[in-house]
Amino acid sequence: MKYIFFLLFIFSSSAFGCSCLRSTIEDSFKISDAIFIGKVIAIDSTKYDYSSNKVFAYTFEIEKDFKRELPKQTSKKYYTTIYTPLGSLFGGCGMTFNLNESYLVYGYRTSLGVDTNICTRTDVLKDVSINEINELEKLKKEFLASNEIILPSYVDDDLEVLSKEFDLYQLTAERKEKFYWIGLGVLGILFIVSLIFNFRKK
Repeated sequence: MKYIFFLLFIFSSSAFGCSCLRSTIEDSFKISDAIFIGKVIAIDSTKYDYSSNKVFAYTFEIEKDFKRELPKQTSKKYYTTIYTPLGSLFGGCGMTFNLNESYLVYGYRTSLGVDTNICTRTDVLKDVSINEINELEKLKKEFLASNEIILPSYVDDDLEVLSKEFDLYQLTAERKEKFYWIGLGVLGILFIVSLIFNFRKK
């Protein structure tokens, strides 16, 4: 019975590890640096942030943007990368995106790039109401008319540098993980040796 309670504790800790309230559409529009509808075309699970915490990088093909006006080139495709921390399954606030599925994404600028999490209004497109899309279209017209463009282009020269930084921190994290398992193995061996020694002593 005690194992059942232990499992319930683990799952409840994971489920309630991230607690937040989603803001209104208008408030979300104001605080978000990027809002778009896009399809996931690539997933990279090898990234880490500056504290060696795991981060997922999702590449989106932009289908509609609500904070920038796309150039009138129908033959050209536009892409952007969204970063999100470890998923909510382990008590985090990260989003989980599926490959080849379309989403409405609300993102904000951080030192790593444009991030999102489950505390935003980000959601799979099929679950987004038409009222929210219409409201975003209205807010977009007002926003563009004010000329307050936050993210002027999808072509970001910093992305290559950012990728190199991620590689550096990825290497650091891998080394930390390697030392962690080595240390754990040494402790395990010492524990077994001590048990054998105590058993022979008796």
